[in-house]
Amino acid sequence: MSALVRRLGRLLGKMANNQDLLSGIMSGIDPRVVARAVNENSGLLGEVMAHLEPQALAGIVNRNPDFLSRLVKSLDAKALTAAINKNQGFLVQLIENMNPNLFPRAANALLNRIRKAAYRPGPSAVGELQESA
Repeated sequence: MSALVRRLGRLLGKMANNQDLLSGIMSGIDPRVVARAVNENSGLLGEVMAHLEPQALAGIVNRNPDFLSRLVKSLDAKALTAAINKNQGFLVQLIENMNPNLFPRAANALLNRIRKAAYRPGPSAVGELQESA
């Protein structure tokens, strides 16, 4: 399965480097469907990112500003974090090439997902929640 995912990642990465092709696809696809596919194949996002050109993806995201925020909201935080950790250089280059107005929206959605997945209330917070109920 791992070899198949790697091959699929390479193929998707090569296709995604064509800005017009992927921009057209993104304008007509539901980000929740993409997120579900990524969530069900945890290694897929990291493999795809390894084969993308950050400048090309930034151009595509710039043309479809709502897609990235909606996608990030639906992605599994653990899979997303693992893919980002595996491709840190890619993320830096992507951010450098994104429209400066779009990055804060996507980053906010990402940070909210990670925060929700990682939040563990302390003993005082649990007591406060019980008292307010």
